[in-house]
Amino acid sequence: MNIETWLEKFKNYWEAHDIEKVLSLFDKNVVYHETPFVKLKDFDKLAQEWQVIKNQEDIRLDFKVFSSCENKHSVIWTLKYYNTKKDTEKNLAGTYLIEFNDQGLCTFFHHTLELKK
Repeated sequence: MNIETWLEKFKNYWEAHDIEKVLSLFDKNVVYHETPFVKLKDFDKLAQEWQVIKNQEDIRLDFKVFSSCENKHSVIWTLKYYNTKKDTEKNLAGTYLIEFNDQGLCTFFHHTLELKK
């Protein structure tokens, strides 16, 4: 799977609050860094982390592939959403470092972010 196709699925599943489909994009043994300082220990923790999208409305995720080399990619992204649980709007930006296996599943995901005002 190419990176653009993967990112479009990622975006569409997220916006649809379809956690199972989001998770289907990742290998069961994925190395997943939610932030540079937080590495999720296993796939169950990843599934727990994605539960937060249930509280997100008006999700707007945009991305641009910055570089690609074979199965490794760097992506610049922006995200806005309304958090219904906290009654706040979030405006974020950052980078994804993504690596795929031969089946097109993500085996490495490193997420950096900055909260924009």
